[in-house]
Amino acid sequence: MSDLPASIEAYLEEAGFSQTELVVLKRLLEQEALTLRELAAKTGRSTGVLDQAMKKLVAKGIVTKETINNGPKYVLRSLQSVVDWVENDMEAKQVQLRRKHANFESFIATIKVDRQRPDMQYFEGEDGIKAAYEELLRLAKKETLHYFPVTTTIEEDPLRDFRVQYFRKRRQLGIFSRYVVHNDPLGRRFVSRDPFEYRQTILVEPEQYLFTFEKVIAGDTVACFDHIKKNVCFMRFPEFAASERAMFEKLWQKKTAPQPVVASQPASPATHPMPVRYLH
Repeated sequence: MSDLPASIEAYLEEAGFSQTELVVLKRLLEQEALTLRELAAKTGRSTGVLDQAMKKLVAKGIVTKETINNGPKYVLRSLQSVVDWVENDMEAKQVQLRRKHANFESFIATIKVDRQRPDMQYFEGEDGIKAAYEELLRLAKKETLHYFPVTTTIEEDPLRDFRVQYFRKRRQLGIFSRYVVHNDPLGRRFVSRDPFEYRQTILVEPEQYLFTFEKVIAGDTVACFDHIKKNVCFMRFPEFAASERAMFEKLWQKKTAPQPVVASQPASPATHPMPVRYLH
């Protein structure tokens, strides 16, 4: 048999063959059959180490264990068996790489799908409501849009002190707020404070625009505040937020557009009955 080609040896090293396995292959290429003791004498390695290496080579189908002269000896099937193992190993690795690539593509596709799904976040209790408002300041770019059912006066609002601090922080950040509230006594009182709250409010008729909880649009997020149950839900969904913002703007333009002036009709001239002349 010929010596082990350098290219094959280099590939086997990259494939994880130990130095002992490579030494065994080289010795078996030089001599057709050897016992473990003979290999130990030629390589200077212990029979235990050689036995472990030999078991790996047998499992790979490169070396066989045969009985020769009433004793067990190890034989290299052929140099071609080594080449065949290399080719099979390369093919298996290519299959594995293709599988990993397919898994990676599936992973990327999953990320893209997940990005299209709403990202939900929940807050509970009074502290949760405060934390939700604070989060809106982080999400908003320049302004926040609110549908706000006014259910109490400023003096009776349980969040009165917090709202004062919140307004100051919002004003400091330059985040303007626009509100849609119902046209009722509490709503009109709410509007009267616009100049002091860095906001603008429009009034809508409750019969036409029914909303029972506060809805806020900030950036790519739509937040729903249930102040009665004291819980908040954030939905981060760019497409949904864009749709809600467009509806808000449409309503805002409708309510703030100058109303057309109806020209008064000229009064029709007064008619007087024609005198009747009687002929005698």
